[in-house]
Amino acid sequence: MSFLKAGSAVPKQLNAPSPTPSNSSNSNSKRKRPADDGLPANTIFSQPMDTGTGNHIFTQITYTIEYLRGKPGTWMTFREIAEYLNIPKDQEHLRTQLETIFRSPTTTRIEHNPKDHTYRYKPKFDIRNASQLKGWLQTQKSAQGLGVRDLKDGWPNVHEEIRELERKKEILVNRNKKDGVAKTVWINDPSLMHSVDDDFKNEWHKILLPPNPDDLRSKLVAAGLKPSSAPRTALAAKPKEKKKKAPRRGGKQTNTHMASILKDYSHKRK
Repeated sequence: MSFLKAGSAVPKQLNAPSPTPSNSSNSNSKRKRPADDGLPANTIFSQPMDTGTGNHIFTQITYTIEYLRGKPGTWMTFREIAEYLNIPKDQEHLRTQLETIFRSPTTTRIEHNPKDHTYRYKPKFDIRNASQLKGWLQTQKSAQGLGVRDLKDGWPNVHEEIRELERKKEILVNRNKKDGVAKTVWINDPSLMHSVDDDFKNEWHKILLPPNPDDLRSKLVAAGLKPSSAPRTALAAKPKEKKKKAPRRGGKQTNTHMASILKDYSHKRK
């Protein structure tokens, strides 16, 4: 190169210095996390600390609903709920928000008592005993039953009460074939339940049906009855009658000066 003098030595390439090996690299043990002040040695840093149920407002509402669900029918004060949620007293903003949401009518699962400002769990149906169940079923205008799963939400011992009502013949119960658990209930009138004499039952069971369905069909037809398996006959639609147009009347008459010569054909109009 031109800027190098003759006879000058070319400097050797310098290598980057290697880092000083740490104590952990010399051994097979993992690097330990430095201990924080005030934390126990067995603290699990991958999990959140036990600081209550969380400060998020919707998290607090979810925990409140689950807490009240576990105490069906019991009215709780806001102080008791706040103690369960572990909300400090100095967090006035969070407490005010929760009270406003609890008292709002749009909160579907929390019922507010405005007289003493207490709260309890609000199930899908406000039915908590047998008398309320019968009253609700009696006010229904349709024959649609009520699911027992929805009743259990606010009535923990609903199955025991249903068995007692069924024994008294005050309700009708549809049960699962697999385990016999009540599935749907309807209202029933015990006054319509009549006992049948044993002699009538015996005579009824003596009547045997023909083993061949065709024979049963023939007997029904011979008795003048229509079998349920008979094909439906389509009713022939009557043809619509065409309306005749009314003869046109009125209008301006012409050729009145030839009335004595022309022949009148008005009676032949259709």
